[in-house]
Amino acid sequence: MLVDYHRILMQLAIVILLAVVTRLLQRFSRGRRMKQICSYVWVAVLWGMSITNLGPYWFAYPMALWMVLALVLIFIQLIHNHEFIYRRYWPVFWHGSLLYAVVVFIASLFSGKLPLI
Repeated sequence: MLVDYHRILMQLAIVILLAVVTRLLQRFSRGRRMKQICSYVWVAVLWGMSITNLGPYWFAYPMALWMVLALVLIFIQLIHNHEFIYRRYWPVFWHGSLLYAVVVFIASLFSGKLPLI
C-alpha cells in the first residue's frame, strides 16, 4: 500500500485553513444560517478531496452508500412521524452527511492506490 504523504499534508492544510475560515465566519456573523452554509461547504470540500483520493471508480461506493443512508433517514421519518417534512429532514441529513464525509475522507487518505476490479 502506497501512501502519498505530500498529498495528505496538502489536504490536511486545506482542512485546517477551512476550519479557521469557518470559525471566523461563525464568530463574526450572527444567526444560524451561516452555520448551515458552513456545514454544506464542509461536506462539499470533503467529498471533493475524497474523489481526488479514491478516484472516480472507487468513489462510487461511498456515494451510493450515502444515497442509501439518505433514503433510510426518509423511511425512519415516515415511520416515526407518519409524514415527511423537509424542515425536520434537512438538518439531520446534513449533520449525518458531514459525519459520513469525515469518515470517508479519513479512510480515503490512507487508501493508497486501489486497483480497478
